[in-house]
Parts: sequence; structure tokens; C-alpha cells
Amino acid sequence: MKNIRLFRQIFLAALLILIPSILATTWYGTRMIQSFYYQEMERDIGDRALLLRPHILQLLGGSSAQLQEFCRRTGRTATTRITVIDNDGTVLADSNEDPAQMDNHKTRPEIRTAMTGEVGASLRFSKTLNQNMLYVAIPLHGNNPEAGVLRLSVPATTLDTVLSTIHRKILLGALFIALVAGGLSYFLARRISRPLEEMRRGAERLAGGKTNQPIVIETNVSKEMAELARSLNHMAEQINKRINTIDQQRNELEAVFSSMTDGVLAIGTDHQIIRMNKAAARLFSIDGQDVRNRPFEGVLRNRVLQQFISQALDSENIAEQDLVLIENRRQITLRTHAVPLYDGAEKRIGSLVIMNNLTRINQLENMRQDFVANVSHELKTPITAIRGYVETLLDGALKQPEDAEQFLRIIDRQGARLDAIVEDLLTLARIEDKAGKNAIVLQQEPIRPILEAAAQTCMVQAEQKKITVNLECPSSLEGPVNRAMLEQAIINLLTNAITYSPEKGVVNLQAGQQTTKGRKKIRISLQDQGPGIASKQQKRIFERFYRCDKARSREHGGTGLGLAIVKHIAGSHHGTVELKSALGHGSTFTLILPGDIS
Repeated sequence: MKNIRLFRQIFLAALLILIPSILATTWYGTRMIQSFYYQEMERDIGDRALLLRPHILQLLGGSSAQLQEFCRRTGRTATTRITVIDNDGTVLADSNEDPAQMDNHKTRPEIRTAMTGEVGASLRFSKTLNQNMLYVAIPLHGNNPEAGVLRLSVPATTLDTVLSTIHRKILLGALFIALVAGGLSYFLARRISRPLEEMRRGAERLAGGKTNQPIVIETNVSKEMAELARSLNHMAEQINKRINTIDQQRNELEAVFSSMTDGVLAIGTDHQIIRMNKAAARLFSIDGQDVRNRPFEGVLRNRVLQQFISQALDSENIAEQDLVLIENRRQITLRTHAVPLYDGAEKRIGSLVIMNNLTRINQLENMRQDFVANVSHELKTPITAIRGYVETLLDGALKQPEDAEQFLRIIDRQGARLDAIVEDLLTLARIEDKAGKNAIVLQQEPIRPILEAAAQTCMVQAEQKKITVNLECPSSLEGPVNRAMLEQAIINLLTNAITYSPEKGVVNLQAGQQTTKGRKKIRISLQDQGPGIASKQQKRIFERFYRCDKARSREHGGTGLGLAIVKHIAGSHHGTVELKSALGHGSTFTLILPGDIS
């Protein structure tokens, strides 16, 4: 069934009530007026008959010609037809026709009524006059109805004309009233339906999510509509508050979800991806937004991970497993947890997979283990030597002055080596601490004095091997540095260069400024004439305790921490250190530091 607007329902209902009511009222009023007019005319004609009756009674005893003449003369004067009828229905006289030619009137309704002693009246078509006539008859003698009947009649044309005029005026008035009533009905229907239309539009806005647009209606509406509008506005406010709360909670959850360092993957029971956070997307080098509603088998290519997720989807228990995957040609280790995922109705909709990347932790653990092993090894060597020579001295070598002196010098040399290792370890610890929680303070400093101080520190070692240190640095060069740390890095590089360069060699220490992509950079390069470093060893040269030639390094007394310290100092300055070297052609170490404070 087709729905009809409330406005039309009210308007049509009002018209269906008003129009029949107006028509019925018009018909009833017309009938009442017509009846009133007929009664008035009957009374008027009856009064005329009563006035004529004494004269007719006087003429009944005389000549019939006189009676006929009186009726004709009086009827013309009064424009009324006068008829005198005997008690047997014979017409005795008539103002308009010859009585002898007229039919017996005993059967006429008004005559029969008058013969009973009552006033008779009748409206009918007259065949004699060929028109509608109103007849009123009275007995000629009230005490003796059989004495005859006096009947007066007038044409109904005048009455019909008057009634027709009255009917037309009543109809015009009814039509005007109907139009006015229709207009009022239209106005009232619009007035009643307009607030409802506004509330309907408000409900549609509410359904469309526009909860911040209240429903505004006229003040002079019904109490029920005003209460309904207030209820809708209150509902909109409540929905708006709940939507804001939900949005806030969703944003908070989205922020937490996106900020998680662990990869999170929500998989539906249909094997399609529901959500993937940024960490998981970075882990697999994919776009987390583009993979929604796609089967995870087509996104995650690793069979081991696919098998784990499939098993988790088929199980109602929590699953946990460490997986070793190959992604982008690198091996990663994931500690993977999978828990069943339910909706608000506690219906299983999939699984939530949390992937904790242990690759970096494992690398750090391996580095820690290597560091501990290297430190233990580096410390154990001088300690073993010291203990061995001390035992030798205790066993009697003290009694041999020459051997005792040699052993003590060896012990002293090994103690100095222990002290150097411990000092370098403490230096590394200080640098790492300042690069972390307590960042080092950088100040704008001239670079040349720092390089000169480092060269001066290493001058004794250089003179012993007759090595020339060439320093090239413009006096105007300056940058944001920590003077002490930068000097330590240059000393370490110079020490290595002097150590591995041949006697009477040359070490070049150069510093300058260059601009790269609009940023100023300070480059400090140190070139030696040593044996060089193989390319496969260059990637590890900055690791702690790493030695290209362990026997030769120990022969020169190095701790294996010098270049690691240089790398950490460069990092604490937000810079880098580079190496260019080839076997038999020496090595060039370059510190690249920012040229200004950003």
C-alpha cells in the first residue's frame, strides 16, 4: 500500500468532512426555507379565503351569475384564482374558467380535506392552466362542512422564482464557505504537518550522522509535537556524545595500535586480513591499508608463517611459536603469539597475531656474547702472563737479578696493557652514556687547534719511527664539536696510522668544509702509508676488539677498541666515519661532521 503524506491525509479528511457537511446544511436550509415559504403562502391564501368567505356565503343564496361575476372580478383584482365548489364536488363558480366546463373536484386533495372541516392545501400541476398551482381550500361554513368549499389558488411560478433565487444565493454562499473552509483546512494541515516534516528531516540528518544540527520548530505548536522535538534533540545529543566517545576511544585505540612496536595482524575466519598495524607492514615491506580484505596467503608469502596462522585459525587455544623467516634477503626471528578474536556477541571472528621481532635483540645478544668473549680473551692474555711470571719469581727467580728484572718489566708491560684496555672500555662507556641519556654538549669550536693538539700528543711516537705528520687545515674552519672527544678520536686515528706506517713514512692530516644538499659538512681525513685493509675486513674494522692481523696487533700493543671509540665519537657528533683502503696502498679514515648546529 502506498503511503500518503500526513498533510494530504489531514487536508483530504478535512475536505471530506467539510464538503458533505456544507452540502447537507445547504440542502436542509433550502428545504426549510422552501417549507417556510409554502407555509407562509398557504397561511396568506387561507387568510384571503377567510376574508372572501362572508361575501361568498351571501351570494350563494342568490343568482349564480352574480357569484360568477364576483369571483371573476375579485380574482382579477387579487391575482388569485377563486373557485366555489358544492359539497358534491360540483364547481359553482370560478374566476378563470367556465364552471360548466370544469370537472368534478370532489377528489381533489385540498377539497377532501376542507370537507372534513379542516383547511386543505396542495401544490400540483394544473391541467386547466398548464402550470404549477398552490391550492388552499376552506369549508364555507365551519360548523357545517357539507355546505361547500371555497378554494383559492395562485401560480407557483413566483414562488419557484423566489426559491430559485434563494437557492442560487445559498449555493454561492456555500461555495464561498467551502473555499474559505478549504483554505483554512489547507493552512491548518500545513501548520500541523510542517513541524512533523521538520522533525522527519531532522531524523534523516540524524540517520545521516549530522548529530550537531538540532531540530528547530515553531514555538506555538502542540505540546505533543514540542515534546517529540525535544525528545529527538535529546536523542541527537546523546548519540553525538556517544559518537564522540566512540571516536575518541577509536582514535586512542588506533594510536595505540599504530604506535605498537610489535607487529599486529588481525585475520578473519575467512582468511582475509582485517587490520595490520604499521609495525607489521614495515616488517613485511607492504602497505597496511591496501591489504585489507585480502587473503593473507596472497600477502604473506612465507610458508612457515602461513602454516602458523592457519593452525591458529583452526584452534580455540592460544598459540605461541618462534619463527625464523627470510624477508627481503635477510633473516628475521619472530616470537609469534596468536589468540582467538571475538566480537561483542562472543562470536569467533578470527585470530589476532602479535609478532615480536627478536632479530635485533638476538643480534645485540650475539654482540654482547662476542664482547664478553673478546674482553675475557683480551684480559686473560695479560693476566695469564702476569700470573705466570709472578709464579716464576716466587719459585726462585727473585734470586737471579737479571731474570727477575726481565720478568718484572714484562709484568709491568702487561699491567699497562690491562690499564689501556680498561681505560678504553671506560671511554666507550662514557661515550655511549653521553650519546644516550646524557647527550654530549657541542659548542662552536675552531678545528685547527684541536688537530694540532692531537698531533702534538702523538709527536713522540711519530719521532721514534721518524714519521712526518702533515697538517692541512684552514684557520677559519670551525664547527659544533666536543673538543675533548674529537681530540680523542683524532689521537686514536693518528696512533693507528703511525703504528702501521713504515719508518720514515708520511701521515697526512687534512680538514676542510664542503656543502652537500644545502648542508655544511666538516671532513677530517687521515691518510697513512700502511699495509692497507682487505675489502672483506673493512665492514668489521670498527667492531670492538676486531683485528685484521691479531698477531701483529698485539705486537704493536693495541687494545682493539680504538676504531670503535672513533665510530662512537662520530655518532655522538651526529656524524659518520668512512674508510677507503686497499692492500699495499695504505688507508684513509675520514670523519664527516655537521658544519653547523641544527
